[in-house]
Amino acid sequence: MPLLLFTIIYCVITHLLNISYGPALGIYLIFFGYIKGNFSNKFHDFLNLEPSKIIYKQNGLKDSLTELLSLTLVFINSYLIANDPFTIFEFVYIFAVLGVVYRFAFWGITRTIREKDIFSRN
Repeated sequence: MPLLLFTIIYCVITHLLNISYGPALGIYLIFFGYIKGNFSNKFHDFLNLEPSKIIYKQNGLKDSLTELLSLTLVFINSYLIANDPFTIFEFVYIFAVLGVVYRFAFWGITRTIREKDIFSRN
């Protein structure tokens, strides 16, 4: 849930500041890529090189859907900021990129944050 809340706040800020398409999407992906890369135990965990069944069992349905929704919101927000109509090819390309980024980089970010407990105060 904190990931979804952060994503909504991020989308509102980037939309209000009218940041262009590339940076609005890139900043988000680089930030969470850094968090996942820095706090993953192994390179194997960072790139989700295990089969999807195993990753799904580790993350669960709720976290998987929350991560997918937050990544989709950032893509939609970036599209709304671009304000240029995309062709069918560009939509297919963006959908493919969304799937690859989610599967190999973004899936498991909630588990990584929860395991390392990086946002709690000790």
